[in-house]
Amino acid sequence: MVPANEEENRWLYNTTKDIAFDCSGGVSSAYLWLGATDEGVEGQWASISSGRPLEWQGPWRGAGPNGGNEENCLVMLTGKFPGRWSDIACLDTYSFCVPCEFSRPATIFLKGPAVCSSSPFNHQYYLGDEREGVPSLVGFFHSDIFMKNETWIMQSLKDPTVTAWWTPAKDGLYPFGTRQWTLGICGEGEFTCADGICIDLDKRCDLRVDCLDQSDEMACSLVDIPVGYRTFIPPPPPVPGEPLRIAFDVNVIAFPNIATQDLTFTATLLPTLRWQDTRLNFLNLKADRTLNLLSREASASIWTPRVFFSNAQGNLFTNLGEGSRVECVREGPPTPGAPSLPEEVNVFKGHENSLEMSQLYTATYSCDFLLAMFPFDSQECSLNFTLVSAASTYMVLEPGLSLYSGPTFLIEYQIGTTTISSSNEGEFSVIQVKVRFYRRYTFYLLTLYIPTVLLILIAYATFFFNPDDFNSRVVVAVTSLLVLTSLLTQTSNALLKTSYFKLIDIWLFVSIVIIFLVILLQTLVNFSVQKTRSNTADSFIGRLVNRITGPRVLASKNTRVINIAGPPRSSSSIVWGDEVSKTSTRTIRGGQEEGKKTRDTADLKDEGPDGVNMALMVKSRIVVPLIYLVFNLCYWGVAFRCVEGKGVI
Repeated sequence: MVPANEEENRWLYNTTKDIAFDCSGGVSSAYLWLGATDEGVEGQWASISSGRPLEWQGPWRGAGPNGGNEENCLVMLTGKFPGRWSDIACLDTYSFCVPCEFSRPATIFLKGPAVCSSSPFNHQYYLGDEREGVPSLVGFFHSDIFMKNETWIMQSLKDPTVTAWWTPAKDGLYPFGTRQWTLGICGEGEFTCADGICIDLDKRCDLRVDCLDQSDEMACSLVDIPVGYRTFIPPPPPVPGEPLRIAFDVNVIAFPNIATQDLTFTATLLPTLRWQDTRLNFLNLKADRTLNLLSREASASIWTPRVFFSNAQGNLFTNLGEGSRVECVREGPPTPGAPSLPEEVNVFKGHENSLEMSQLYTATYSCDFLLAMFPFDSQECSLNFTLVSAASTYMVLEPGLSLYSGPTFLIEYQIGTTTISSSNEGEFSVIQVKVRFYRRYTFYLLTLYIPTVLLILIAYATFFFNPDDFNSRVVVAVTSLLVLTSLLTQTSNALLKTSYFKLIDIWLFVSIVIIFLVILLQTLVNFSVQKTRSNTADSFIGRLVNRITGPRVLASKNTRVINIAGPPRSSSSIVWGDEVSKTSTRTIRGGQEEGKKTRDTADLKDEGPDGVNMALMVKSRIVVPLIYLVFNLCYWGVAFRCVEGKGVI
């Protein structure tokens, strides 16, 4: 306070002059701090609490303030300068008394083990008369606190033999704050620091120092464990006759590895279990859950559920190892702690607030990959969790939230939906989390399907090569077949061996059959006509046709041949003997050659150069792409039905 006029200044001095020596320590004339400063503007004194300039300034020592910018605090003097003001440096080394002004008498509260329902000491006190030069505290009913022989005594007026005492370590200390008891003016919703200062109770154990002595961040216990508590006994259910329900959430963070060949996948996940323990009470919980983290010692002193990762490789259970977190979840309203508690606390009941346990795990799971539709397949794998703390008749896992928070697109798969469900059919309660993997098929389109189509096009293009060049046509087609066979072998070695055909196997097999069909047709195109011609010439009908169509000449050595096709010849037209024979021979050969030319002209309608079957060639150009088109319509119809609506790339 700061006196507002000369009368208040005189009254303040007269009231406090008897304790001036104790307040100053006998080392100076200054003994009483006044609540004003001129730190803002030199020479302009203002109230520390309100910041308003002083309307009245008391009598100064000498001519007035003389400390300049170094002395910005205000004190009252005694001795040679009774009741006068002086400026002084604001140093922590100075220790003076402080006058306080109250609009009404302050109520001082006593807390601790001494205040119970049958205690002979009062819970509330007010400031009383001085005893041995210091103020006493008067209880509302039947106890007082006073100084006697340098010791603070708390005495019951009902029974004077019932006392409590505290001896200060040095002179000038009052019994406020946390001692053998807690004494202070802090009311409901406030915390009494060890030095008696009051702070908001919500600031207790919030990782920020608010008490000058840092006592608000000491002994931060969050759990009140009753006597007789056993960690191996599960808590009773909130509803009698029903099993204890433990909520189960899981956050799948990543899939570091998905090995199709090994039928396994590795998952990094964060399971969370939440339950209520009605045997416990929680203290000073915060809305920020990160401030409600139990220490390792506190976590080990309470019951926690135990869950087995059923289908994970190895013997993996939930544990309270490094990285585990057990938090108190503030859900219900607080109630003020009893006065008998050594300090002010907000109490949260165990049946209204929950405990939550979580820890990060990396586990390898087995999964039955079904590869019939590879590479357009999708796989559904499960993560199973079994509650082994007790049978399902005593406690059950309730499915909560299943979440995947990692990247959607992996190297080989795209992560789809995650679902969670429960099963209590067996002895223990089981939670099953299912994750859907969609294979990304773009890689196979670029490295397998498109090259295969190109090889088939190359083989098909041989139908348009020079019909005379049989070797080039066959060599190109066979080379395409060999390259495709090599691609099939490479792909088969890279995939899991299965007893059934995969969709990609059907594609490669049909592609090989198509190219083989091209080679077969090329062979038939080149050799079918020659064989047909040879078979026709050697047959009885062929020989008969040659005999009929060829010219016939009947002559002997002594036969005369007369040309009867035209008018009578002259003598030069008569041929005798050997000349007839020669002439007939030439005539027969000429007839045979003429017949051959006639037949060849007829055959050229179906043959190309060197006897190529052009009719079969033309039909092959139509039949092969038609077969391949029908196969592609069926194949891609099935493939795109598998990926329809999944957005997989």
